[in-house]
Amino acid sequence: MYNQLEQYLKDNSNISNESLQIVTSYFKPLKTKRNEVLCAVGEVCRSFYFINSGCLRMYEIDNKGNEATAYFALEDQIMSAITSFVLQKPSRDFLVSIEPSDLLVISHDSFYKLIETIPEFSDMYNKFMQFAYIHSQMRIYSFLGMEGIDKLRWVMEHEPKLLGRISSKAVASYLGMTNSTLSKLRAQL
Repeated sequence: MYNQLEQYLKDNSNISNESLQIVTSYFKPLKTKRNEVLCAVGEVCRSFYFINSGCLRMYEIDNKGNEATAYFALEDQIMSAITSFVLQKPSRDFLVSIEPSDLLVISHDSFYKLIETIPEFSDMYNKFMQFAYIHSQMRIYSFLGMEGIDKLRWVMEHEPKLLGRISSKAVASYLGMTNSTLSKLRAQL
């Protein structure tokens, strides 16, 4: 169960074997069911997740009841309701396991203890934050002014697994369109 996490850490840092063992010892296994809520709106997110198998989704619901998906994370990725996790403030988002998932979870306190004591873990976290920022900026700026068909092409190029695994309703909310619009655009391609 820890092999994937170990490989992720090796791929994303210059971590020593000793530090690797320390880091992985703080992660605990967690199995989730489909649509299990890991963090709800108004709760403080106190956990960070590594996905061995399954899929997590972070989304919010606007005052009209429409879902807006901010991010999906699949196998060999890390995920949290990051703003709530970092600031330890109530979340604006839901963090949900949209498939039965095998996760490794670390608490907020343990996570920051590792950042303070294991430089390679801190480097990995910095890379994650840079990726998250760049990804969100790329998505925001790419989607501004883009036609729906171009948004769909962007996802096909940058996140192709989403279309085969995630419900079209959730993908549509990620793209900022209705499910029926997404269906029509998929038919065009």
